[in-house]
Amino acid sequence: MGDIFPGYPNIWIFTAMLKQFFKDFADNARFYSPISDGSKKGVTLDQACSVPILASPQNTFALRAPKITALVLMLAGGVAILLTFWLGSRYPGLLQKAQGLSTYESPSFIYTSVLMKIADNAGFWEKTLATFVNWCWSMRIGMTFGLTFGALLHTYLRYFPLRTSNSIYLNTLKGIILGAPAGVCVNCAVPVACGITRGRSKVELALGFMLGSPSLNVIVVAMILSAFPWQFAAVHFSLIAVVLLIILPLLVKYIHGTAPAPSAAIYDLALPDRPTAQEVLKTYGLNLWKLFRTAVPMMLVAAIFSALAVQFIPFDRIFADAGFFTIALVSFITTLLPAPIAMEVMVAHHLYSTKVAAPFVMVFLSTLGSYSILPMIYLWREVSRKIAVALYLAFATLGIVAAYIVMWLL
Repeated sequence: MGDIFPGYPNIWIFTAMLKQFFKDFADNARFYSPISDGSKKGVTLDQACSVPILASPQNTFALRAPKITALVLMLAGGVAILLTFWLGSRYPGLLQKAQGLSTYESPSFIYTSVLMKIADNAGFWEKTLATFVNWCWSMRIGMTFGLTFGALLHTYLRYFPLRTSNSIYLNTLKGIILGAPAGVCVNCAVPVACGITRGRSKVELALGFMLGSPSLNVIVVAMILSAFPWQFAAVHFSLIAVVLLIILPLLVKYIHGTAPAPSAAIYDLALPDRPTAQEVLKTYGLNLWKLFRTAVPMMLVAAIFSALAVQFIPFDRIFADAGFFTIALVSFITTLLPAPIAMEVMVAHHLYSTKVAAPFVMVFLSTLGSYSILPMIYLWREVSRKIAVALYLAFATLGIVAAYIVMWLL
């Protein structure tokens, strides 16, 4: 079934959550039952809040019902958002990019949709404005998904905290597995990661999702395997694996720390422990507004930076010199450019087809879209400044190393 519908793993997750919910309902699990018989670890929400409950079946169901309704409402909302995004935009768009890869001519390194055309005789500021507008237009659907789904995760995780492992490596891997089928570019994954961290879940889970989604989506992987010689693909995926599975967990462990997330009872102290549908919708609306106020300014800053960078940097002249300094310069610049998903494949293939030197092709393939100024701002403001800078250096270095490995292999 995963071959028929690439997003199936996330649907499976929602199904598993719903199945677990009904199991907990039947077994009087701690998240839903107001009564504890002492046989289960932890405490109920009512015990955590010191609320006396009459242990009758009628009262038990009456107390469970609002939270059951809230859970079903959020799960249904999540499935609706995912299916609308996947079937209405993301996977048709990715398939179209894959089919047109051989005939693609890049209008820019950072956008795919053109709303404002650039005349041949346009001046600097006119080109900059058009690049800014076209980037925002290219990101509109992905960012809308990121905001709505990120706010939903924030709301869900505050009422129903996610049970995660104490292993940073395992949590990172879980984030990567969840992110890969999502098909979100690293920029539009920022609101989703923000919703995860604001919901008090593990940082490595959020970062695994954010960084794994653009690099390891099944269609993006297939595009890389079909568009380049095996040396390019082998080097690219090997180095991406090193960054995501080794460097990222180590950064979280030694910079951010390993302090466990607060318990479920602590999460619910500031919220109703048996929320109604109206309360959930109100909380979701507030979380969406807070996320909008945070993410949209970051997006605009990224758009302005990228529009100016594309105009200032003479890539055509840089490509003529494949020395260490120019390779490093291109790598450090492209790592910051906020590109749509699969853009790195399309641009790198275009460069490869036009006989640009292999090291530059590899730099674009490894850095463009893997990280950018947008997730860097998010990490700087809400997670850790050191992690934000360290990941930037890691991905920029990845591009340089990949370029020299390919140069050596070819």
